[in-house]
Amino acid sequence: MAAHVPLPPGLPQLLKAGTRYFSGQQESLFSHITACRALALCLRTSYGPLGRSKLVITHLGKPLFTAHAGTILRELELENPVARMLGAASQAQEEETGDGANAVVLLAGALLDNAEKLVRAGLPVAAVRDGYEVACKEAVRLLPGLACHTLADLRDPDRVAWALRTAVGSKLFGYQDFLAGLVARCCVAALSPEGTFEPDNVRLCQVPGGGVTDSCLLEGMVFCTEAESRAHQAHQARIAVYCCPFGLAHTETKGTVLFQGPAEMRAYSEEELLGRRVRAIAEEGAGVVVVGGRVDPLALQYADQLGLMVVRLNSRLELQRLCRAVGAVPLASLVPPPPSALGHCRHVYLTEIGSTAVVVFRQDGGSCPVATVLLRGATTELLCSLEEAVTDGLNTYKALVGDRRLLPGAGAVEMALAVRLATLGTYIPSPEQYAILEFAQALKTLPAALAENAGLPVNKTMAALEALHQLGTATAGVRLGEGGAPTIDAAREGVLDSLLVKERAIRLAVHTATTLLGVSHILVAKKSGGPKVRAENPNWDLEPDALE
Repeated sequence: MAAHVPLPPGLPQLLKAGTRYFSGQQESLFSHITACRALALCLRTSYGPLGRSKLVITHLGKPLFTAHAGTILRELELENPVARMLGAASQAQEEETGDGANAVVLLAGALLDNAEKLVRAGLPVAAVRDGYEVACKEAVRLLPGLACHTLADLRDPDRVAWALRTAVGSKLFGYQDFLAGLVARCCVAALSPEGTFEPDNVRLCQVPGGGVTDSCLLEGMVFCTEAESRAHQAHQARIAVYCCPFGLAHTETKGTVLFQGPAEMRAYSEEELLGRRVRAIAEEGAGVVVVGGRVDPLALQYADQLGLMVVRLNSRLELQRLCRAVGAVPLASLVPPPPSALGHCRHVYLTEIGSTAVVVFRQDGGSCPVATVLLRGATTELLCSLEEAVTDGLNTYKALVGDRRLLPGAGAVEMALAVRLATLGTYIPSPEQYAILEFAQALKTLPAALAENAGLPVNKTMAALEALHQLGTATAGVRLGEGGAPTIDAAREGVLDSLLVKERAIRLAVHTATTLLGVSHILVAKKSGGPKVRAENPNWDLEPDALE
């Protein structure tokens, strides 16, 4: 066993052995800003529609090939506590708006990097935080004045597709027109009569094979499963949904049945009981039975005799969505369904798409609160990219339902805010002016990342873009496609971003940066776990930090 070494007086004596303790600007601030800078540099190459992908191997050994910042951060196991906070902020942006997760990391990383320069130069941390907060409030105040369009009608598929084109194309460049139209039709179909939209009412179904343009929209639901019964289709069907197995329930313990005579023994028959229950379901008018558990072979035999179509779904969430789509009420036991619990579907059938068997519940021509986007692609990676692009489009539409104003994209808003904040910073006679000027420089990292990932000369492009904004062209952005000039008019070209998404991204990035700048001590508790295995090292029972 290792000899006992007394701990130095102070806070380390109050902490449990194995707890790591960081204090001072060098340990608690500068070293962890370096970790945030490394994370931002890693995701910088994935920013924008022309960003490069990352190959991530999860802890289960599953490879992921994606450029989506939310997916990358969700699968990475970050150890640095400050980097984990930055990743949590990006995840919050992804869950709230569905877009701008990478922008939060890049902007927060640039703010922390510039703050390190100011602190090393002698500016107090409090002045840096106050300057960032003043610049954030001014940027949020200026955003409504930069709005160039407003989505007039949320039920017009063409206008909605025009507004969603940038959000969808940033994840799968080249198919933005087709996917934006597909997502727009899906959003309009799932929009409630009250004008509210919930992305959960849109289901995404991946079917391998075909091309991206083979993807389509179905009013109803599609499940990658097969029918259990011999009946494979039903028209104008009434649907009974059960959360239990399709058969008699069995007790968890053994039971004993005592018969008083031969008559009771002849009257006791589980087969007759099961047959009566299945016939009662058919007599109530149900033509399709959807169950969430196992299917008993004997019950399936009775269902085939009565012409019932039986479908098994293993996901409780899918059962709930199907109930919303057909208007059914899920039942907890195999009892005859009351008329109010039965749902209705115009067409239920089993078909094959590519080489995948699917069961389709279609409500063509009727009101259906749930819609399904059938995604087609040659590889699993392409299908995952399609799902990420469609999901971002759905969340952007939800943001547009709350605020219909649109801003010019392609880095135009960031450069416009940077020019205005740089002018503001020169007129503030206080130490906060340096933080405001660095905030303006941090905003320029976003259009610079777009130009770099597009293969454009960064210095030349940024100089031309800033010159246009100095002259008052607030809609000038970075050209990502082929062309002579390095800049475009984003409003005229239809490269638009949601004002709500941009505002929340700026607020979240600034809040994360100011929170991390206010940290004075970092305490990392010892990881939980069982006893360690004895090794050859004589100090095997001590943490590495205790030996140092």
